[in-house]
Amino acid sequence: MKKILKRTALFILLTPIVLLVLGFIAYGIYALLAVGGESTPHQAYLQKHKQEVRLTGQPAFHIFDSAFYQKQIFFLGEAHGCAMPQDLDFALLQHLNQRVGLTHYLAEVDYSQAWFLNEYLRIGEERHLQTVFQFWARNNAQWGNQNFFDKLKKIRALNQTLPAAQQISILGVDKIQDLQVTQRFLQQTLAQLPAVVQQDSAFVALRQVISQDSLDRDSLVAIAQRLLPTFMQEAASPTLSSAAQFNLQHTLENLAYLDGKTRRDSVMYLNLNTVVKAQKLEGAKLYGMWGLFHTIPVEVQRGVPFAYYLQGPNSPFKGKTVSIGVYTIDSENMMPAAGMPAFLSKGERFINTGMANNDGPMVFVHGIKDLRAVTRENSMTLFKTDASGSPYRTSSRLATIKVLFPNQSIDFKGDQPHVSDVFQYVCLVRNSKALTPLPVL
Repeated sequence: MKKILKRTALFILLTPIVLLVLGFIAYGIYALLAVGGESTPHQAYLQKHKQEVRLTGQPAFHIFDSAFYQKQIFFLGEAHGCAMPQDLDFALLQHLNQRVGLTHYLAEVDYSQAWFLNEYLRIGEERHLQTVFQFWARNNAQWGNQNFFDKLKKIRALNQTLPAAQQISILGVDKIQDLQVTQRFLQQTLAQLPAVVQQDSAFVALRQVISQDSLDRDSLVAIAQRLLPTFMQEAASPTLSSAAQFNLQHTLENLAYLDGKTRRDSVMYLNLNTVVKAQKLEGAKLYGMWGLFHTIPVEVQRGVPFAYYLQGPNSPFKGKTVSIGVYTIDSENMMPAAGMPAFLSKGERFINTGMANNDGPMVFVHGIKDLRAVTRENSMTLFKTDASGSPYRTSSRLATIKVLFPNQSIDFKGDQPHVSDVFQYVCLVRNSKALTPLPVL
């Protein structure tokens, strides 16, 4: 009996240890397979088709070919949290402004947020920036960072050196993020309408809802859905300017999208088409930095990326986009602390971590070691993936992105695509600092 008890006790004691050891072994094998080894042919190709980005002066990007500049929409896709992509973003925006006359920054913000950002770019009052950024800061969103805030200031400073026709403005096409900003935008828009228009029953009803101190989302969505058909008829009145008509109708349409039936990236596509048509931008060049998922132009298992909608058979942008994917190693990421164990968050809004790098321990890009082998520390290096003879045209290296967080891996439908079909250019960021959180005012 004693022997049985001893064996049982030993089994109970050793089982967790054995399971833990087996777990570490399984993780180690998974990590090795997910990252993969090095490839001499791929590294030889990368050496010939790379450019280390230098941010001094006016950056030149000799790596881009003529086909790149012929595209209409340029995406920079990154996993939010690192500082260096913000610098690359501004450098690319400045370069495209000079090279192809690009004046529209296609931003991951909604239409009302873009209006306030453009007011800042126009008159320079920082309160307009804070109107947008404090929503992100209060909600501990990664967009609410000092680096992005300062980048808007750099865009305004750049604009001051440019003729009016060449100055950059923000084009917001995202699903509504901040109802309070939308409320303020509607209040200002309605206040500027002629008195005879303001007395219209449709506008009176809308004003009653948006004048409340405590905004009720469901009520606002309901009245938007109710007013849209009537408003679209009455808005044709000559007493309304075309700008006011569009601002009101477009905002009501976006409020109606909040009913939950229309997916976010689908709203982005609908909004882009609407805004491009309204502002007569059919031939205009557009550029912006977005979350990596949104910039993927091929079909994935969960969700439909914005860039994939742009490749649809009826899309006016089919074949006119190019995506640059950003990968990071040896870098710090500013991650929201909400939901993390207390011993990690320590009561802070964000924590800086290296766990989100693309060579592990939580995120794995197959073939990332080849990029490391041909780059220097503390650098950003661009690579062209689809040049003549590229081995990336026939392999899935750099296209496989596995994440240990639930529902975060990017899994493609059908056969694994080649990275040249996903990102025609990739950028490896090494040793980046984390973003700096913006203070909550």
